[in-house]
Amino acid sequence: MKKGTSSPFLFTKIKPMLVTESMIQNIVSEKLVGTDCFMVEVKVHPGRISVLLDKPSGIRIEECAEVNRYLNHKLEESGALEHYNIEVSSPGMEAPLKVLQQYQRRIGKVVSVITKDRIRKEGVLKNADESRIELEETFSEKNNGKKDKRTELRTILTNEIKETKVLFSFK
Repeated sequence: MKKGTSSPFLFTKIKPMLVTESMIQNIVSEKLVGTDCFMVEVKVHPGRISVLLDKPSGIRIEECAEVNRYLNHKLEESGALEHYNIEVSSPGMEAPLKVLQQYQRRIGKVVSVITKDRIRKEGVLKNADESRIELEETFSEKNNGKKDKRTELRTILTNEIKETKVLFSFK
């Protein structure tokens, strides 16, 4: 070929397949049917798909690996794997609670709740449903030179919650 002439081979950049969070949620939901596992969060970042799973008794690494293989298989058919790495894991101990099933799993545990107006409350999670959580707060009061403890049950609407985390004590 002469210098300055164009190559007979055309190199075109292939655009990555558009992968959406709802697409991943649908695929993972298919896999979770009939199990007690649930999705906490799905995020699609450039080059990375992140799926967080949990279940009432705590998710095992084998279960995450099984969902990862299923997702890989489904996305391999579409060609998306050339452009994305897949991570399937549990949310982790210190991650904020995001879905109702996580709250229900933590009933009886001490949690810290930050409301949207930046008020922080700590107490034992007593109940949770789609619209609210119930938190048992313990207060210390001095009464005639003695410290008395009293508890109060507070209701916090879920639409007022900015963040909830489980508090762990390793004493």
